[in-house]
Amino acid sequence: MLASLSFAVLAAGQLALVCWCGVRFRRTADRILIVPAVVCAALVYDNAVLAAGRWVGAGAALETWSAPRFVAHIVLTPLLMPWAVAAAGRAGVGWARTEWARAAVYVVTGAVIATGVFGELISLTLVPAQWSGTVRYTTAHASIAGLLPPVVTVLVVLVAAGAVWRVRGYRTWTVTTVTMTVVSAAMPPMLLTNCAELVFALGTVATAVRLSESSPTPATSTR
Repeated sequence: MLASLSFAVLAAGQLALVCWCGVRFRRTADRILIVPAVVCAALVYDNAVLAAGRWVGAGAALETWSAPRFVAHIVLTPLLMPWAVAAAGRAGVGWARTEWARAAVYVVTGAVIATGVFGELISLTLVPAQWSGTVRYTTAHASIAGLLPPVVTVLVVLVAAGAVWRVRGYRTWTVTTVTMTVVSAAMPPMLLTNCAELVFALGTVATAVRLSESSPTPATSTR
């Protein structure tokens, strides 16, 4: 039960980030807040389904609810790549404002999503699994096509975050992205990975909010 409750807490944390984006968007109508809000909303759903699995149990209902989790990871998560380049450009990173950088990141994003859709989603087969009292549906066979979207996305975001740190002295985005990268590479239990996702999402949303509050002129903040 503790693991299920932990996933519920993570869902609540992601929901708080969605609300933060929503409140800020109402004040500024800044579109830089949209993608982080959408990704966090998907993670709310992801954690909520994982939390509910213990009580719903394996069956048609949980299997149906689980499929969108994989769609979101493959289709929505990569949207953070063009968003990250746009955020870096807003922060004053020179290369992120160039046409070639924007074109390249759109090509990579499209390729990653297409690989995930054709290599994973079209032939998606879910099987029930249990961990620490939780019940969930997972893919019958792990594939590179399914792993590629989150891995490539985090690497691109890490490059953009590092560039923002160098130009603006803003390290939060980089630290949270590095945390996600290290945890993912270690391949820990899902609960720890989802905790790292919350940290990553927090850094992403905090960056979006910060950029919506400030001008793109490089600053000297070291926060």
